[in-house]
Amino acid sequence: MVIVHTVCSLLSYVAFLIGFVSGALFLIQERQLKRKHMGMLFHRLPSLDQLERVNVFAIGLGFGLLTVGLGLGLVVSRLLRGTWWSGDPKEILSATLWLCYLILWLARLRATMRGRRVAMLSVLGFALVLFTFLGVSWLVPTWHPYING
Repeated sequence: MVIVHTVCSLLSYVAFLIGFVSGALFLIQERQLKRKHMGMLFHRLPSLDQLERVNVFAIGLGFGLLTVGLGLGLVVSRLLRGTWWSGDPKEILSATLWLCYLILWLARLRATMRGRRVAMLSVLGFALVLFTFLGVSWLVPTWHPYING
């Protein structure tokens, strides 16, 4: 169960990376279109519609995987330490990450946010992914052993 928890969590980060890349490419492509300056990347990048679809799919997949990973993490924590929640910094940041992507996913599903805003938030959200994955291990003591700072 620990392995499935870890794999789901790591795969969610990969999905969020794909969302980050597609969001960044969306912003680049949109900027070229608005400026009417079709740089050398313009003809090599997918359309804005395709980039948005990849972004939304990646965010949804990442959110689903993170949900499974966090759920299994709670169960593993209960089995190994006798408590569902320990307040470990990685747990707190992972829950914060889950909440941020939940809000982004729901806003996109309800169509209250589209295009540029979703792309920008997926780029910003990935900064939290990186901090959750790497930063907290280097800055604060954590019992999660997969990354040692």
